[in-house]
Amino acid sequence: MPPVFWLKKDYSEKELRQKITEHFDAEEAEYAISKLKGYGYLDDDRYREMYIASRIRSGYGTYRIANDLYEKGLDDSLEDLDEICEKSHIDRHQILKDDVFRFIERKRIDDTYELKQKCLAYFYRRGHSLDDIKRILDEELDK
Repeated sequence: MPPVFWLKKDYSEKELRQKITEHFDAEEAEYAISKLKGYGYLDDDRYREMYIASRIRSGYGTYRIANDLYEKGLDDSLEDLDEICEKSHIDRHQILKDDVFRFIERKRIDDTYELKQKCLAYFYRRGHSLDDIKRILDEELDK
């Protein structure tokens, strides 16, 4: 029975090529990819848009998303980020604001400086810009 790894989730062309070449030779992989593209099952642009929207909803920032796109062999420019967010009805700034609020509530740290440092580090690791995090922190902690 042939492997059915491509049925479990969407893949970029680069990822799928790697998966197929683990089980078949390069010529067969190219043939399979061309067929999948021909049928419309493999579309890097559609996959990229869905991936960006999913990662933003999951609370990841633009730096992390761009890096992930690069690793997947997709366009990592994010010039169309606002368009994708609008199309998917996503307010990425509100998502970050809500996530920062939940982080602050969950930590229960009395020292404001320590709380800010932990919050900055956490959201920076998730790919958000320091300016965005600082702006939201100042808004939330001034309340």
